[in-house]
Amino acid sequence: MKHGILCCLFLVWMPLFGQADVAGEASIRLQNDAADCNDQCITVAVFVDVTGLSGTVNAAGLNAFVLAFDLSRADVFASARAGTTPVLDWAFTHTARATVDQSNRLVVVGSVAASDAPNGEYQVATLVFCGSAGELTLSLVASASSLGSRYIDGDGPGPIAFVPTDPFQTTVTLDFPLTFFAGVAAWRQTASDYDLVLPEGALDVLDLVKLTACGQP
Repeated sequence: MKHGILCCLFLVWMPLFGQADVAGEASIRLQNDAADCNDQCITVAVFVDVTGLSGTVNAAGLNAFVLAFDLSRADVFASARAGTTPVLDWAFTHTARATVDQSNRLVVVGSVAASDAPNGEYQVATLVFCGSAGELTLSLVASASSLGSRYIDGDGPGPIAFVPTDPFQTTVTLDFPLTFFAGVAAWRQTASDYDLVLPEGALDVLDLVKLTACGQP
């Protein structure tokens, strides 16, 4: 499975970046975020909080994460992107949509070499869900998840322990009405439903790229 490969890559990477003997446990939380895809899709923001944690010498800062979630409805997973707060140049990837459909498991992975990563809360990922309306539950799989802290002043390496979060329940509010083929058919025309990326006007390649991030085709 792809998520297994991602986790193994993370374990190979871990000795290079991190802090040794990080005391305490990080918290992980999910919350509903702003609608996406012309308000046709919901998003869920994923947060990791390392506030107050410290390594052997310095306060802990997040430099890596592998977070696995089992989904009650894998068919509504559309895409995922790296978080934006704080601003870090995350190398980010996630389980392919087809694999999520088969396994019901979504894994998001991020890494960065940032010795100045802050001791605080990180929004590490945004998950996008589109499709048929209905309830959705995301359950963190603690045994398949890991966190790693920054390397600073020779302090490292070492993982960050975390408190498993409760299952997160949300709702896909609308049946997704757009299709990739209709978007292609509207190429270079004005079609407000498919005009997903600024500037507004005739559909261009950026609108079609965004349509794929909304779960199409």
